[in-house]
Amino acid sequence: MKKIVFAMIEAGGGHKAPAVAVMRALEAAHPGRYDTVLMDFIKDIGSVKVDEAHKKSWKTFLEYPLFTHLLFQVQDILGPVTRGFLYRTMVAPAVPDAIRFVRRHRPDVVFSTHYFATMALVAAKERTGIPFSIITYQTEMFTFHAPWRLPKTDWYLTASDRAAQAAARSGIAAGKIRVFPYPIRQDFLSSRRPRAEVAAELGLVPGRKTIFFSFGNQGAGMILQFLLALELLGEDLNVIVVAGKNEGLRARLEANKNALQHLSIVPVGFADNMNELIDASDVCFIKPGPATMMECMHSSKPIIFTQAATPCEQEHANYAIFRGVAKETGGNPMLFGIAAKHFMKDEVLEDVTRRYERLELQNGAAKIADFVDEIARGEIRN
Repeated sequence: MKKIVFAMIEAGGGHKAPAVAVMRALEAAHPGRYDTVLMDFIKDIGSVKVDEAHKKSWKTFLEYPLFTHLLFQVQDILGPVTRGFLYRTMVAPAVPDAIRFVRRHRPDVVFSTHYFATMALVAAKERTGIPFSIITYQTEMFTFHAPWRLPKTDWYLTASDRAAQAAARSGIAAGKIRVFPYPIRQDFLSSRRPRAEVAAELGLVPGRKTIFFSFGNQGAGMILQFLLALELLGEDLNVIVVAGKNEGLRARLEANKNALQHLSIVPVGFADNMNELIDASDVCFIKPGPATMMECMHSSKPIIFTQAATPCEQEHANYAIFRGVAKETGGNPMLFGIAAKHFMKDEVLEDVTRRYERLELQNGAAKIADFVDEIARGEIRN
């Protein structure tokens, strides 16, 4: 039985969600055909300290978005320097573990959703001489960031023609690039319990509109200030706040959830039923990471964006805003309050639903899974 590894780095849902979506689609379409495994790659191969350093740095970047925007732009300008620095500091220390992994497990195909994992796998493949196919899935939907320049990957997948063209201009061979719609878990919509059942379980107050807050796995952001902005609207609302791994934030929310007169606040930690939480809500207030944004869009929800963490996230936000289903706050609580008041109107919610119907969003999970299957069976070769 051929082995297919789905290699991601759990620094954010944007890297994990596509890997999970494609793996589940592959397993559903070809049950029992492949030995599949999902890996938080750098950590799971044994490079724990390297992994911790990377995730700690990413958490810091999320806390200082203006600095991060500037840093990403500098990294793009200094592309070769950027890649060399990141390889030496974040990848090279993990390469010996990647080599041991490849020799021990001998994968046939690796589907990678993070450039660090791809860099380590390319080095391991070259040094061991063990043949396997490396498929890189670029999680930035519309842009191209310098570290994604990985010309030695066997296949390079993007979510848009625009990203594919940028990859080709950067030096990825055009023959290696394929474009598929962004992948969403196939059960994301189908596995939901009835909205009323989920609302009752959460303790949402019946008859109130509900806003969903999620700022990524780290729960970074001025969430308490945004709650105050909602309170000033004077409208009775339910608010579901996903704190992710930020236990301090969740504790503060629990301690203050009854302090605001007009808000019924439901703090949630790391949630494995995001599909149900989104479905139970009327409006989603999120960081414009690709996974959460596309999950909200496939759920036909109006979206309010907090400040993007990176330039590529800003382009994700622009996509939804241009199509009339989202608004942007730039991290400003006052603008958030204005946007929330706008989307709470029934006629606006109906208009957003019609706009989504015209969009006809597609889920790329099954198509990408078919492509992975063809690679594994040798039907497509570079």
